[in-house]
Amino acid sequence: MQNQTKSMLPNFFLCKFVPARLLCIEQTFYLAPHRLFFKMWFSMLACVCLLFAFMWRLWAVLPKSSSKPRRHSTSPCKTCIVLGSGGHTTEMIALIRNLDDHQYAPRTYVIADTDSLSEVKARQLEQERSGVEHKDYFILRIPRLREVGQSLSSVPFSVVKALLGSFKILSNMPDLIICNGPGSCISICMVAYLPRLLGIKHIRIVYVESFARVKSLSVTGRLLYPVVDNFLVQWPELLETYPRAIYNGTLV
Repeated sequence: MQNQTKSMLPNFFLCKFVPARLLCIEQTFYLAPHRLFFKMWFSMLACVCLLFAFMWRLWAVLPKSSSKPRRHSTSPCKTCIVLGSGGHTTEMIALIRNLDDHQYAPRTYVIADTDSLSEVKARQLEQERSGVEHKDYFILRIPRLREVGQSLSSVPFSVVKALLGSFKILSNMPDLIICNGPGSCISICMVAYLPRLLGIKHIRIVYVESFARVKSLSVTGRLLYPVVDNFLVQWPELLETYPRAIYNGTLV
């Protein structure tokens, strides 16, 4: 009789507990889609909140109007100068030729890695200032945003490469960035906004539109017009369409 009772125990547990476990598993599979939906909904809500916070912060740090130049300071201003190629470099050299060597120092010249002529012109300028080559400047090379004749399919990779390379400018954390139109200054200005967004430092950005732009802005100018601190043009006709711009006559 005792053996018969023992033999019945497994059947008893099988009948009493296995259906409950199966029911538990069935409920788990039934609830899984709802839990997955909740997690997806929560993740989407978190992303939306982060995006909203980022957009609000970006709006807060964007210049509302072309800000006035700051009061003259006796402390040196670490200056980053973006040199393009050809006409961009020629105009930039003319713009910065009369900069005070002690006030705007050290100077970092940002040049595309495939541009050898701009480096030669930058070194010549530094040597012409006092008859000897200054040591208070640096040459920084970054990938070019887009090469002439480059296929459109490879442009996204070049943009990412240029953006990552532009982070080099933060190693010296400049106080001022001066640019005048080369495509590489777009990635540099994007990187320069990172310390501003994080509340670390406000890197001032000054953009000077090319002398050749009389009635319309360049592509780079149109992209950077809303975000730079000072946007200088060299023709008064542009003020009608771009009221944030500053006209101080011909600069080159």
